[in-house]
Amino acid sequence: MEQQFNEALLKLCMLMYRIDGKITLSEQDYYHAIHAHLDWQGEQDLEEFERQSIHQVRDAVDKGETKKFLLTLRDALCLDAKKALSIAQGIAFIDGEIAESEQEALDYLQNRVLARALN
Repeated sequence: MEQQFNEALLKLCMLMYRIDGKITLSEQDYYHAIHAHLDWQGEQDLEEFERQSIHQVRDAVDKGETKKFLLTLRDALCLDAKKALSIAQGIAFIDGEIAESEQEALDYLQNRVLARALN
């Protein structure tokens, strides 16, 4: 279960730093800090998982399917909804500004994807 959460959390972070169309050094540093503290137990190598996930995230953003992508992470993120939301907010705010696309994703995450688990 923890591994599913870790995978979903990394995908969420990737989405949050990519969604506004610019990736800042502070966002990358934040991601790497999260990444460094995960206990990776996946069958798949972490680097290979990241490569595949980056492609999935990029595809979702390019097609305008970020809400649909967030829904695919629901079950895993609900294992620790407060942590997932906190990390998503952190990566969105780390560069000092929040883009409209980031705010929309955060709102959807909080009010639709994680709503039941947060209450």
